[in-house]
Amino acid sequence: MFLKGTIYVTDDEDIVYKATNTKIVSLDEDGVLIKDDSILVGTCLLPPIEAKIAEADGNEQLYDMYYSNHLLEPYQREFISALLSYLYKGGNLILFLPEIGTNNREKLVQHMYNLYGIHIGLIGHMNPSISNCYYDEKCLPMWINMIYSVNVISPYEFLTMYPIDCKISDISIQKLLADINPYGSSIQDKINYILTLQKHLHKNPNVRPAISNSFRRD
Repeated sequence: MFLKGTIYVTDDEDIVYKATNTKIVSLDEDGVLIKDDSILVGTCLLPPIEAKIAEADGNEQLYDMYYSNHLLEPYQREFISALLSYLYKGGNLILFLPEIGTNNREKLVQHMYNLYGIHIGLIGHMNPSISNCYYDEKCLPMWINMIYSVNVISPYEFLTMYPIDCKISDISIQKLLADINPYGSSIQDKINYILTLQKHLHKNPNVRPAISNSFRRD
């Protein structure tokens, strides 16, 4: 399993205070939790004001559109990449999200699974399919791209993990070119080298480039 940790959400303060070996991410805007340096602030995961207005107007479709777009924005994506990295390393997360008269927890669970393949377990729910934490392994290429983007894995680990039959994103290709700096007379030559290196790494993870531009002598 790629993501070895767990992620749950609750509105119960007692669960948060009693949690051990767990990182707490607070989505609390009202100061319910006692502030602590060990608690990570994650209010960027809450729906934006446009979504809240749509919710007040009873327009769930518009709410969902605004919320999903919000969770795909660069800052939110980088924050989620950090959470993914923690899960990849086997860390356990509890999101604290108090709410009165809204369905923010259920919507957070819904959109995180739809967009990122992360099903956040909703602590205390009677339905196991909702209360349990689980992951959609079809999202593996996206997860690898995301944790590489925040430098949690090396370019060689990225190429070793990344499925051969999946296209590497343009952003990750550019980062691989910068990190590995392969020799080549053109950008396409360098990209081809990266793709060939990926195939070699899938056979032998210890393979490394024989030469790069850093060591070239004219």
